[in-house]
Amino acid sequence: IPHVRDRRFKSCPRNDFLMYQVYVLNNSAGQKYIGLSQDPQTRLLQHNSGISRWTKGKGPWTIVWKSNPMSLSEARKLENKFKRQKGGLGLNPLVLKITLGS
Repeated sequence: IPHVRDRRFKSCPRNDFLMYQVYVLNNSAGQKYIGLSQDPQTRLLQHNSGISRWTKGKGPWTIVWKSNPMSLSEARKLENKFKRQKGGLGLNPLVLKITLGS
């Protein structure tokens, strides 16, 4: 018997009621980590306790910036925009521009 998908599933947004924030972490070595979470403070505790693989052993981390709450789709777009800038000198001006609403 073929599996029949519920067509309403795709048309019903799953994460419209959930709000996410993009955040930028910094450590004492000047490394940056960009991520998104529904709760950046709890996520920071996870980064500093070694639960997160990439940040494990590189802390302590501090939040240097976080966005206003937004949808998951918007947060992913912003996170990817930041990650494209991270290697160059564009991240700080980009964060400032978004923060000031320019």
